[in-house]
Amino acid sequence: MPGNSITALAGLAGALALAAGATMAAAHPPAAERAAVPAAPDDEILAPPPTFKAGGVTVDEHLGGRVPLDAKFRTQDGAVVTLGDVLRGELPAILTFNYSDCPMLCSVQLNGLTAALPAVGQPGPSPVASATLPSATAQDAARDVVFRVGRQFRIVTIDLEPTESLDKARAMRKRYIERLPEDQRAAAETGWTFLVAAMPGDDSAIRRVADAVGFRYAYIKERAEWAHPAALIMMTATGVVTRYLYGIEYDPAVMRESIYKAGVAEPASAVGFMLRCYHYDPGANNHARAGVMALRIAAAGFAALLAAALAFLHFLRRAKRLPAAPHGAS
Repeated sequence: MPGNSITALAGLAGALALAAGATMAAAHPPAAERAAVPAAPDDEILAPPPTFKAGGVTVDEHLGGRVPLDAKFRTQDGAVVTLGDVLRGELPAILTFNYSDCPMLCSVQLNGLTAALPAVGQPGPSPVASATLPSATAQDAARDVVFRVGRQFRIVTIDLEPTESLDKARAMRKRYIERLPEDQRAAAETGWTFLVAAMPGDDSAIRRVADAVGFRYAYIKERAEWAHPAALIMMTATGVVTRYLYGIEYDPAVMRESIYKAGVAEPASAVGFMLRCYHYDPGANNHARAGVMALRIAAAGFAALLAAALAFLHFLRRAKRLPAAPHGAS
């Protein structure tokens, strides 16, 4: 009897192990099968899986493109303006797209921008290539120049969240202006404008500007977040795109050159590596979680059956060791 029980138990364990192995094989291909897939070259960018919802989040560079100057917004103070009103004058501009509840990238990007602005605002060599200029112009190029927001250029931040409140926009703007040196804050108050949707919930103007400069973003409903790239878009005073700066850290020398070239409407090649703000959950829309749950259930069931079988075997062994009762004894 015990031998038969042990044989049955072994058969049950083997069946469960095969079932668990089949489930695991469905979730994770065998090593030999994975090894058969050729490795991608180092310079190849693999396509995202079908469950990746931010595949279109990128920047399509539109050098020479012009933003819609008639697009209407509200400033952080509630004034209804057009983008042309904000850009009016002779100053080039840096355009950014951000929002206050961004989980990470917006604050990191704007921290990087405000970290570079103090150095850009200090006297430094002009970006003009003096070696190719006439002597008089070369002398001017050799002079130290400064680039300060509100004086030599402006910054326009368009809020991606169409329901963003003015209070949040003001608080966000104040936080970054306060990171600048004290002697640069007054000018920045006039030269850094935060724009929100003209009508709360209406993102049409935001989309128009983003499309004009090739800024591709998407709303991720499951997380109530905006997936978006990080880019500084340099523009002339008339809203013509001259350069894209990617990343979260900005070389002051590159910033100075980019501002200067935007001021003279000279296009330039993009600089940096593009980053995207998007939380990707690989198990949110596939069967990985179901496979893990099946493995857990199978393991728990096997443990329960094993415990029951061991208890039964222990009972049989104890019964076998008990002495037989004497004849006539009750």
